[in-house]
Amino acid sequence: MADAYSLLRAAVAWPDPVIFLEPKRLYWSKDDVTLPVQAEPIGRAVVRRAGEDATLVAYGPSVQVALAAAEAAREEGWDLEVVDVRSIVPLDEETLVASVRRTGRAVVVAEAPGFASVASEIAALLAERCFHALSAPVLRVTGFDIPYPSPKLEHHHLPDVERVLDAVAALQWEDA
Repeated sequence: MADAYSLLRAAVAWPDPVIFLEPKRLYWSKDDVTLPVQAEPIGRAVVRRAGEDATLVAYGPSVQVALAAAEAAREEGWDLEVVDVRSIVPLDEETLVASVRRTGRAVVVAEAPGFASVASEIAALLAERCFHALSAPVLRVTGFDIPYPSPKLEHHHLPDVERVLDAVAALQWEDA
């Protein structure tokens, strides 16, 4: 919550127009925020969990899914790094590229449908800029390419830990 608050403050102070997307799930979250909170600069990604075997790239509510998947992956012997994009435009390409070049594998996790999306743009960027460092194709775990479902079916539509772990398992671990 402190990070969302900090980004909102940075958006208010930003001299250009800003679109701030609020995940509905945050509305019911509770967290202590110690004031004053320093406004974080817009356009900087953050490594939320360091890892060596693969990079999970996520933004918004998908960051919590990626972190939970990284913890669950420990049981499989995988050490996953989680990078929180935080800002889509400007995008911190350098942090994403450095992480993926180091781990050699990437999975992009996002709630939006995968077709013509932020996730597909990030996957394309990583494929272009990290091609020679990749041990496997960049994969995406996204919402399905269908109209958004009713609230009762929403949990079936959104990425979850199991789908992320399935993608990680598909990253050709023979050479690891």
